[in-house]
Amino acid sequence: MLWWEPEPVPMKEMAYYDVAVVFSGVTKGSKTPRDRIYFNMGADRITHTLQLYNEGKIGKILVSGGLGFEQVDNSRAADRLKSFLTMAGVPDSVIVVEPHAINTHENAVKSAELLNNHFPGQNYLLITSAFHMKRASLCLKRQGVDFDTFPAGYLTDRSTLNFDDLVIPRASAIDKWETLFKEWVGLGMYRVMGYI
Repeated sequence: MLWWEPEPVPMKEMAYYDVAVVFSGVTKGSKTPRDRIYFNMGADRITHTLQLYNEGKIGKILVSGGLGFEQVDNSRAADRLKSFLTMAGVPDSVIVVEPHAINTHENAVKSAELLNNHFPGQNYLLITSAFHMKRASLCLKRQGVDFDTFPAGYLTDRSTLNFDDLVIPRASAIDKWETLFKEWVGLGMYRVMGYI
């Protein structure tokens, strides 16, 4: 996973971007009561977006994500992310919601449509989980969008040579392998389907 995830980008090195595109997939839509936002792994996608906005690095935030597969009774993922941002003080006028995408390919297609129609020729920044950045980037590039990336939601820590890290097995390693394998299968399927 250390090899797969791109290096973090220091905040101080970030330029200004007119629009940050954030792919959803980090919240639980069916959890109740619905008076708050429940996050899964990868909440850094939206918390780092908030930090970038507060530091004056981004002007608009496009959040993309719908109901997902077979989640009819859930709220839309992009609406949940917008709710979090507004609770944190981001004005409604800054947030653009794309509430229909059900997967990474559709995130890219529908986000590209919004960018081309409402923010043509501007500077874009793609924000998603580090392990997911390669597939997300390839999908958005396939739509002809020129952008920079800001990986977030890291599953890894820095590499160490500690005895515990090198020798003692950890159950969490199985989860990381599962995530990595799923991402590789997703990349392969997206290539076959012509999404990337």
